[in-house]
Amino acid sequence: MRRFAAAILFGLLGLLAGPAFAHKASDAYLQMTRTGDGLALRWDIALRDLDVLLQLDRDDDQRLSWGEVRSRLDDIRAYALAHLRLQQGACAPADAQPPAIEKRVDGAYLVLQMQARCEPGASLAIDYSLFREIDPTHRGLLRVETGAGTAPVLRSLDPMAGPVAVALPRRDGDAVATSAAAVAAPDSASFFRDGIHHILIGYDHILFLLCLLLPAVLQRRAGGWVAVDGWRQAVWPMVGIVTMFTLGHSITLALAGLKWVSLSPRVIEPAIALTIIVAALDNLVPLLRGRRRVFAFLFGLIHGFGFAGVLGELELPAGSFVTALLAFNLGVEAGQLLIVTLALSALLALRHWSAYKAVVLRTGSVFAVAVATLWFVERVFDLKWLPV
Repeated sequence: MRRFAAAILFGLLGLLAGPAFAHKASDAYLQMTRTGDGLALRWDIALRDLDVLLQLDRDDDQRLSWGEVRSRLDDIRAYALAHLRLQQGACAPADAQPPAIEKRVDGAYLVLQMQARCEPGASLAIDYSLFREIDPTHRGLLRVETGAGTAPVLRSLDPMAGPVAVALPRRDGDAVATSAAAVAAPDSASFFRDGIHHILIGYDHILFLLCLLLPAVLQRRAGGWVAVDGWRQAVWPMVGIVTMFTLGHSITLALAGLKWVSLSPRVIEPAIALTIIVAALDNLVPLLRGRRRVFAFLFGLIHGFGFAGVLGELELPAGSFVTALLAFNLGVEAGQLLIVTLALSALLALRHWSAYKAVVLRTGSVFAVAVATLWFVERVFDLKWLPV
């Protein structure tokens, strides 16, 4: 049982070392507006993602110039349009304006503005498969403007999920009427799934939680660490710490999503790495001195900015934002609960192991410090030491 628990724990730690160059998830933004003769589309695709696929940075200076992007526009356009099918190909987008680059808080995006001349009717079939070959965690965030004072249609598009049907606003002559309430309601299930998705690919958040969990089955006494007698002594203090962390990141997720507070990922990403380093070092030397709940809340405020980009970029009306935020946050908490339950169960099974302090606590914490330090240097100096 102990070997099995140890295998689960170190397998999870091992997964964190490789695939997490940066916390920012791969997202693209697809906006559609119904026009008199079809659909107007705006598609914002991160240049960092296109660079991974098409190797746009020819001189390898880790900076994309407009010349490098312009020389590959035909390749970019061909790839993008091959991975977006509307109405099973009946609505074919074509350029309406020249492509442009737009700077955002999380980097540069290529903006494709297109027009699809077709009559989609009361619903639109969308087959979105962008970056499916290289990044199954990518998501397309769809916003369909409905007009007439109603909230937009909101949907998260999974490249692996296949075609989906999206309701469109009713117009005279549509075969099927779509109520304004049905069109305006955000797809809560997709935002809930995205919340789970973002915590499970948020390797730095997972590593931070594990750093908090490693000493949860021990008690620090004058002579050093000793194992707790029963599971309640580990679970209830951990519930308090995770609750404070949840409260912290929920506050900044809401504030940043509403754009009341805005901080660049160039500040937040290194700060998240620093919180991991501090939490791991506290397992080796008592830096926080029993104030882990307070610091879990403060660190949660920082981590909340890491989740906020998805909702903030959609620029939702207040009512739709609250619904999407609640569903997304519940998904984050569901994924977080799964991680904590699995890890804490493994740690409880290992707590009486004579080598727990040396192998699990100390080695695990040193490992976390090393990985987080690499992340910190990568994020400050925009390097790529760890695999993407």
